[in-house]
Amino acid sequence: MSKSSPSQNYIKSYPTDQNAIDIFKSEWSSKFPESFGIESGAVADLFDDQRIIWAEEKDISFKDKSILELGPLEAGHTWMMDQRGAREILAIEAHERAYLKCLVVKEIGKISSARFLHGNFDEYLTTNKQKFDICLASGVLYHSPDPTSLLEQICNCCGTIILWTHYFDKAEILKHGPELLERFKEPYSISYKELNVTHYPFSYKEEASKDAFCGGLASNSIWLEKSDIELGLE
Repeated sequence: MSKSSPSQNYIKSYPTDQNAIDIFKSEWSSKFPESFGIESGAVADLFDDQRIIWAEEKDISFKDKSILELGPLEAGHTWMMDQRGAREILAIEAHERAYLKCLVVKEIGKISSARFLHGNFDEYLTTNKQKFDICLASGVLYHSPDPTSLLEQICNCCGTIILWTHYFDKAEILKHGPELLERFKEPYSISYKELNVTHYPFSYKEEASKDAFCGGLASNSIWLEKSDIELGLE
């Protein structure tokens, strides 16, 4: 039986930040700031994201705030909030490689206010007793297996919620073509606050098998209608 050489796990070139980024070559979603002096090969401006800027325009300040961040992905938003003077950020990431990428970015970006935890934030929230000034939940609600419960748990521990999410609107979805609508499975209703809330399962399909996949733990995401999201935030 042949054995691989131990040297394949080592790098012989001069130590650089780019070497660390290249551990995850072709897996990055985020384009890095020019100040980092590195290239990811990705195009998403998650380190200069308009969603964070929008929050500031709505008079949400991150300075001296305690922040719970759900699903930091590659720490782009974490870095932006740290740059804006956050006191402490607890960022929880379930995806193994995304979590490791966050640790790389924490080092390269000198993110001093953040602690990254590897695990399921749904599980964390069921027992959490800590209160936070802000919760940032960007692109995670529909990945939760129980989004209505997640909304309630967030409201219980956070004073301000910054929420960005997909929601189910058939007319809007059809604008992107019937093939997108076909990815939705049969909807079903659950009881929430004595009302019925409809869940719309959306299949990840082959996307879930890719290393760069950044969805949820199940085989599909769950979209809610906008009105039901607003209900959960009351």
